[in-house]
Amino acid sequence: MTPQTFRLDLLSRVMDAAALRQRVIAQNVANVNTPGYRRLTVEFEDELGKALAAPGGTPAGVSPKVVVADLNDRVDENTVDLDREMGDLNKNTLLYQAAAQIAASRMASLRAAVSGR
Repeated sequence: MTPQTFRLDLLSRVMDAAALRQRVIAQNVANVNTPGYRRLTVEFEDELGKALAAPGGTPAGVSPKVVVADLNDRVDENTVDLDREMGDLNKNTLLYQAAAQIAASRMASLRAAVSGR
């Protein structure tokens, strides 16, 4: 795997995880008033870090996972905190935008190299 291919694969996986996290956060917000609803989260970054830290590590095989978060219940046994979801949404949006901008820049560099500019 070339360094350029490695970077684009990594950025692609980060963007896929961020897109999934966006959908999970939206689901949590939609169920903020549903009694008994358990908040969901996406686990990805820790596994990605472990995979990349291994000798010859690559992002191949690392996929985001949706898991039930273990948080304090409200009286109605719902675990969604709207303030937390909005904070997570903002953080995730910034992550996705940064990864997309870096990927676009890498692609532009590759296009320039191929066209001889």
